[in-house]
Order: sequence, then structure tokens, then C-alpha cells
Amino acid sequence: MDIEQSKQPAPPGNFVTADAPGYDSLLQCMRCGFCLPSCPTFQLTGRERSSPRGRVAMARAIAEKKLDLTAAMKEEAFFCLDCRACTSACPSGVQAGSIMEHCRSQVARQDGVSLSPARQLRAFVLEKMLPSPGLMKNSLVVARLYQRLGLQWLVRRTGVLSLGPQWLGKAEQMLPWLEKPLSDGLAELTPARGEKRGRVGFFLGCVMNLMFAEVSSQTVRVLAHQGFDVVTPGKQKCCGAPHLSEGDPITARKLAVANIELFMAQDVDYIITDCAGCGAALKDYKKMLEGYYDEATLHAFSAKIRDVSEFLAEQGLRSADLIPQPVSVTYHDPCHLAHAQQITAAPRILIKAIPGVELREMNESDWCCGSAATFGLKYVDASHKILKRKLANIAATNADLLITANPGCQLQLAWGLKKADMQQQLLHIMQLLGQATPV
Repeated sequence: MDIEQSKQPAPPGNFVTADAPGYDSLLQCMRCGFCLPSCPTFQLTGRERSSPRGRVAMARAIAEKKLDLTAAMKEEAFFCLDCRACTSACPSGVQAGSIMEHCRSQVARQDGVSLSPARQLRAFVLEKMLPSPGLMKNSLVVARLYQRLGLQWLVRRTGVLSLGPQWLGKAEQMLPWLEKPLSDGLAELTPARGEKRGRVGFFLGCVMNLMFAEVSSQTVRVLAHQGFDVVTPGKQKCCGAPHLSEGDPITARKLAVANIELFMAQDVDYIITDCAGCGAALKDYKKMLEGYYDEATLHAFSAKIRDVSEFLAEQGLRSADLIPQPVSVTYHDPCHLAHAQQITAAPRILIKAIPGVELREMNESDWCCGSAATFGLKYVDASHKILKRKLANIAATNADLLITANPGCQLQLAWGLKKADMQQQLLHIMQLLGQATPV
């Protein structure tokens, strides 16, 4: 199905394509300022243009032909963390993060085709590499060899990357120890254990598959222990979140259609993900494909999507045979779970259901950690300043473990904990639950 053949309205004002912010969404902002205390970039800079209402005001001026797509708008479109905390705080429900995603697509299209190495690499990653599970897996073979042949030890020992761009050194330091992709060894059907409660599909995200395979293997094991057949289709694609973040909605829509058609062909009651970023993107397919795809199918697909913590809290956790875990934990709310999906209670319900676990709430638990897709590498210093605020709140709890539920947060927080010489161990919530689940 060629979804790009669907007729779309002309772009408003000085925007360049139909993938522009809807004018009605821009009119929602009343400039009340409730968003200002919740915005990390405004708190960091104090600049009005770096606030949600400032960014929306610029986008509105472009739509009304009062402003061109200026360098300031281009910068702010990407300087926005897209953490959605402003939406949680906004009495009018203004979707400033979504508006900035649309603005990023305008920037990408306005800049057009470029022969610069950076633009060519971006196009290759978004249009060729991420849509291809095979290419994604092959790309990590080199990284695994880099670790296992001792090159990583040598690079870190010599500090040679300090001679290069700042983002490269940070990216290398964030790289976790890589195992084989989970998709290589995971059966398409993992049968339920004990009394069967249902049948679910498992959306295995790219980063979870390649960098956090142990987390997702625990997710499948926990779901099976909880009484669910787990179907993991082998031909699933990237969820499209990286493309939306980088201003490529066209590829994102193509990936969305492929995933919808794959999972709707499965006989499953729900579609589960253990990646907050993937969950937010999957739940956004209905909006993303509005006008491009069958509305009834979009509605049916959206109704099946659940974050794993959301799902287990809804279904009720079987906790009678869980192994006690005598530890204190604190929980960091991933932005795309707490704000994009409005899920905050479910992870805490699961944590508290594990015998022996003491939950110590941190201050500002839903404050962004500064990862925000590629923000942490594009704006290394700003990202680190945002992270320091989070680390101070973590340290104040004096908890044994730091728990979260998103791979981007895991990479950023693990890097921050190590850099600050903090002793907390970092786990995904499904790793904690997996430790408590009998074999």
C-alpha cells in the first residue's frame, strides 16, 4: 500500500510540506506560562524562545506568515527535548513536543538534499539502516568485536577519543557490553506457564534487541510466567520513533504500516513493549497515519498496545511465588512513559508487589535525564547539566538500585552514575521483576 499517495492538505503559511504543525494545535497555547517550571531547556537557559510557549509562538508566526523558517526556529526544533513534561503541565493540553517534531520535518525538507557527509549519513541511517533488521544486526557485529578484541579497553586507556568531537567520546563511553541480538535466539512462540491467561504479541524494539537483549529476554520470561503465550514475530520493523525525532515522518509512516500489518495478522489479545519510546510511537500510529490508512484498523491496533508495566498492572501481578528481593530502590520515570503515555502508577504497583523491595521516591522523578534520543549527543554540555539535577535527586534517596523503563534513559543514567562515581546499580524494571521470578 502506497500511503504517500493519499491526498494531504497544503502546508500552512511559510511551512514547506504538509507534515507541518496543525494550525489549531498552535492556537491552543494561551501563553499562561504553566509550562515554564517543567521545561528543562527553559530552566537551563532562561530564554523565552527555549520554552514551550516560545517555541509554539514561533511556529504559529511561521504558520501565519509573520516569520520565515529561521535559524532560531531550526535550532529550537532540535533543542527541545520532546520530553512532553510541558503537556502534562499545560491546562490546555498543548502538544509542544509533537509540534516540534513537525517543525523538525520542515527543517529537513527545507534544507533539501545535501552531499555533506553528515547529511548523507543521516539519510543512510534513517532510510536504509533502521528499516532493515539485518543491517542493524550487522552494524553491531563490529561493535562487539571492538569490545571483545580489547580495542575498547585500549581506546579508553589511551583517551584517544578526547582528541575528537565531544559527542563521539560520550557515545563510546555510553556503549553497554553487547551480547548477541535477542532476535537470533528467541522463539517466535514462548508458551505460558501455569494457568493460561491470554496470548500477547511482543514488540522487540531495535535498541532493546541489540543493546539490552537481557532485559527483553526477562520480559518474555516474566510474561510467560504470568500466564501469557508470547508471540514475537520475526519480521517486525523499527517503531519509527527515531525518524519522528529526526524529522523523517515519511519513513516513519512506512514502518508503521509494516508493523500494523504484521501484528494485526497475529492472533493476539495485546501487543506489549518494554521500551517507553517504542510504546509512545506505537500508540501514536493512529495520529501519525490519520488520512493515510484505514481508520478502523488503526483504532483496533492502538487499542492493543500496552507498555509491559501498564499491562501487568492491569492484569494483576501473580506475586505468590515471587522470590523476595531485600533491596531499596528508587524509580526514574522515563519521559515517554510518564508524559507521552501518562503512565506513572503502573511501574510503582509492580515494584511494590515484589516481596522485600523498599521503594524510595526521589524528588522530581519525572524530570528528564537529558538523553532525549540524540539530544544527549547533539548538546553534550546541556545534556550533562540536565543530568546532574537528576543525579542529585537519585543520590538523595541513598537507594541500592535505580530502576527505569527505557533504553535511552538507561544509557544516559548509567553513563552519569559512572561519571559521578555513584554506587547505585541501574536496572530496567523488567530485570528487577525477572530477578524475583522463579526459573
